[in-house]
Amino acid sequence: MKAGGPYRRRGRLTITTSSVALPKWRVLMHVTVGICTRNRGERIGRTVASILASDYQDFDVIVADQSVTDEAADAVRQAAGCDSRVTCIRTASVGKSLALNTVIKNARGPVVAFTDDDCDVSPGWLHSLVSHFTRDPQAGEICGAVLAGPHDARNGYIPDAPIRATTRITSPWARWRERGIGANVAFRLDALQAVGPYDTVLGPGGPLYTGEDFDMTYRMLKAGYAVLDVPDAYVVHHGFRTWEEGRSHMRRTGLAVGAVYMKHLRMGDVAVLPTFVYELVSCISWTRLLTLQPRNGLGRFAGFLTGCLVSFRYQVDRRCRVYRIGLHDGVDEPQKTGSDPGKQPK
Repeated sequence: MKAGGPYRRRGRLTITTSSVALPKWRVLMHVTVGICTRNRGERIGRTVASILASDYQDFDVIVADQSVTDEAADAVRQAAGCDSRVTCIRTASVGKSLALNTVIKNARGPVVAFTDDDCDVSPGWLHSLVSHFTRDPQAGEICGAVLAGPHDARNGYIPDAPIRATTRITSPWARWRERGIGANVAFRLDALQAVGPYDTVLGPGGPLYTGEDFDMTYRMLKAGYAVLDVPDAYVVHHGFRTWEEGRSHMRRTGLAVGAVYMKHLRMGDVAVLPTFVYELVSCISWTRLLTLQPRNGLGRFAGFLTGCLVSFRYQVDRRCRVYRIGLHDGVDEPQKTGSDPGKQPK
């Protein structure tokens, strides 16, 4: 399957200086920005506000809200004001992959960009993403840099992905070279529709906690699309975790990543082997382990091996390359936030 050509759509644009800046007449893609949230509260309002402050104007925003209270919806409504580009979809389903699939179903495209509900996007984020897609018609996915916001490293950390140079990956054998994470990723809508839904066993709120982003990137490469890592389309992440929380997070991440790549091995896909080995070995910080320091990665290593075994609890849909449960659950219809000042239904 080959990636399709570039899409173009007219829109109101204000162009800023960028290392990949294109003439205004060439930057014509509409972007649907998706944010998945559950019980984040008022913090998501800052995320929406940062998107609305973008230098690029041809976009809409879909918030897939799985919260049990109205606090997040109220924050989105306050940030959006009367801006009809913002849509809030309330759903009783639980799981980030379900929410991502809801955004994809309702996206206008032809580009869909995702960020997390505890991130602030840079003003040139959307323009940089569109510029890269326009320059590279074979790119199905772009991963941007995720920078850690201010925090005290003595008490904990913020997950990040500090991409320092543009990298183009075209083969699933080289999946291990990709450095992006789900807090900053964009796709061609037709590529997502061709590759299939996010795996609902994976991701926060799902049975295996995370890994939905790693899995989708591998499936994009298997489908013949190029994947780009770019430093200029960046977001700032504010999701602070204590070191104690980090230990649990790393164990669960290891479990999910092991299950992600074992799924593809179970399908007889040998192209995943280099990434499987790389992820297994890189679980451990060898310097810290050899000097008997904490946070040496043994927990993630054990989690990875456990995830390989947990994979066999699930059947695999070989057509879509996803685990078989819940493929189409939790996809809901949109309700306009900017144009409707009333409460969103639960």
